[in-house]
Amino acid sequence: MPKKGLTRDIIINAAQAHIERGGLAAFSLRSLASHLGVRVSSLYNHVGGQNELLAMVGLRAVAMLEAAECAAIEGKAREEALFALADAYRGFAREHTELYRIIMGVHTISEPALVTEAERVVRPIMRVMGDYGLTGEAAIHGQRLLRSAMHGFFAHEHAGGFSLMPADKEESYRMLIGAISDWLAAQGRENA
Repeated sequence: MPKKGLTRDIIINAAQAHIERGGLAAFSLRSLASHLGVRVSSLYNHVGGQNELLAMVGLRAVAMLEAAECAAIEGKAREEALFALADAYRGFAREHTELYRIIMGVHTISEPALVTEAERVVRPIMRVMGDYGLTGEAAIHGQRLLRSAMHGFFAHEHAGGFSLMPADKEESYRMLIGAISDWLAAQGRENA
């Protein structure tokens, strides 16, 4: 019988907070149950297991990142939209690093709903590709390049990889996104 007051939403909220505070690697149903003051078996009355719970948190993370991207590009186009989107993406990864790890690891969670929904993160990016006149395979290549650049920069930055050089990281990031913008513009002209 479910513990009075314990609901699926309470569990998902607690799991999200627990992961953001303590890290994805340290997360377990046992640690969450302890935090909530319940037995692990009480959690199973509401969720099917750790993978399902991680998928539920992952779905929230995807929605949060997509919302940040959409808000960033609203009313903007081409280069202005690209830079705003890149800043929003990196900002989300910095502020919600552990949730970002879930998004990046969707294929390891093996919950089909999360894998399918994770594609929502690409929709705003594809809209920006369209602003540059890219369609079809050109748009797919463009979004892959952009996502790889944004993720790679964040991963290096987060690991401390840019801390030994005196040049401004923000300027480096803007140069990276600017180079991608130039490439996208050139591809758009070729597709015109």
